[in-house]
Amino acid sequence: MISFTVQLEEDNHRRLRSGLKTDVYVMNAVKDDVLRIANSSYYVGKGEYELFVVNSDQLLKRKVVLGDSNFEYVEVVSGLQPGDEVVISDMSSFKGKTKLKIK
Repeated sequence: MISFTVQLEEDNHRRLRSGLKTDVYVMNAVKDDVLRIANSSYYVGKGEYELFVVNSDQLLKRKVVLGDSNFEYVEVVSGLQPGDEVVISDMSSFKGKTKLKIK
């Protein structure tokens, strides 16, 4: 168990009231020059994923290896290039498909 003592820079801010609670997120590492994509419900931990990537007028399923994450982003270890557009919404209903046409 880890305990933290947090002190506010603005302890007289007008929005503060007695009994308010907040979450504290601890950063344990920083990585530079990392390709990343938005975090969403598709991400369940490090490993290999099959994600749909935009290719002109279609979506192609691609194997992508994802690494560490925070609440906003997921590290891309391999399988994507800068500029690739990835579908991060729930595509489980298309699990058996490898290609989808965009209308």
